Amino acid sequence: MITVQEAENRIAQSLESLPSETVSIDGALGRVLREPLRADRDAPPFNRSTFDGIALDYTAIERGQAAFPIAGTAFAGSPQLELTDSGSCVEIMTGAPLPDAANCVVKIEDLEIESGIAQINEDVPLSAGYGVHPQGSDCKSGQELLQPGSRLTAKELSIAASIGKAELVVASQPRISIVTTGDELVGVDETPLPHQIRRSNDLALQAALVAGGYDRCERFHLRDDRAETESTARSLVDESDVIILAGGVSKGKRDFLPEALEAIGVQKEFQWVAQRPGKPLWFGTANSNGRRRYVFALPGNPVSCFTCLHRYVLPGLDRMSGLTGADSEPIRLQSDFQFKPPLALFLPVRTSIDRNGQRWAEPLPFNTSGDYISVASTQGFVELPQEQETFASGDVVTFRPWLT
Repeated sequence: MITVQEAENRIAQSLESLPSETVSIDGALGRVLREPLRADRDAPPFNRSTFDGIALDYTAIERGQAAFPIAGTAFAGSPQLELTDSGSCVEIMTGAPLPDAANCVVKIEDLEIESGIAQINEDVPLSAGYGVHPQGSDCKSGQELLQPGSRLTAKELSIAASIGKAELVVASQPRISIVTTGDELVGVDETPLPHQIRRSNDLALQAALVAGGYDRCERFHLRDDRAETESTARSLVDESDVIILAGGVSKGKRDFLPEALEAIGVQKEFQWVAQRPGKPLWFGTANSNGRRRYVFALPGNPVSCFTCLHRYVLPGLDRMSGLTGADSEPIRLQSDFQFKPPLALFLPVRTSIDRNGQRWAEPLPFNTSGDYISVASTQGFVELPQEQETFASGDVVTFRPWLT
């Protein structure tokens, strides 16, 4: 067996970057940006009003003036008006450009307007710049707003739209094949025999991949047949960038996958990792049609399968895409915990945040690596290193969230 860190390193050293492609902004949600995004002009592009009211020259207020004749009305989306007389004002709407000589906005609720005269109420706190969103205060023209390696969520797409990026250069989507194995598995809509169970791993893997931004997925199922396993694996290696296999990689008499993969030219990098759950983790690479292919053969038990996806596969896909954000974060254990076997432990936890903003992880050990029901009440898992047996409440450990 190799260590968790060695498994992570071997995967990272094997991966190559995905090519880039240009996509419409409408289809860029969840993709990884491959170009810097820069402001095409100042934001805001003019001095704008932050609320409805009147715009005026504050020096008039300093002179003691409190009543202002209204010289015009400025609307959002209309060209900038001029304030030719510092003793007058312009009625203004939220978001409208301030008149050229104006530098203060008085709220509508602080005014009495009658017969074209705006009277400022007493004791209203005002100053030069009050109610003004200054030009370029959010960003300057040419300023870099997003770096390559950013995941494009709703926030980032809003920025892209604001600078007129109708198309974006992003990492291409890898073609991912998800494969379950075993005669004991039947479809979700089937009634299992007493010795069978319904398939859930493939659906869970696909859902997590889509949540992680990788929606180019197909699902397949293999019976416990050596010839079928080898034939399907061969075609999938030719057609997929990444193959994720759930089950069939341990030492059972019908675990045909390791031998079948090696028979079709997939180079095994490792098969056993000193971790719980997920000790029988197989990873290999192949070259087909001029491109590198990657095979992750995960354990078949649901908790092991789901955990290994989050610990190895999703970080690997992020690395191939050029994502720069961290996939883990520090958190403190809420209670003492002991784990004696010389293995790293991926421990499901329920998270909380205290009044000081500190995040805590409450350990919720699973019954077995098939106990997928208890995992539903957790938010992710912490990684406890194999060289340590006892962990105290308050210890800082590494937390990885489930993608949902």
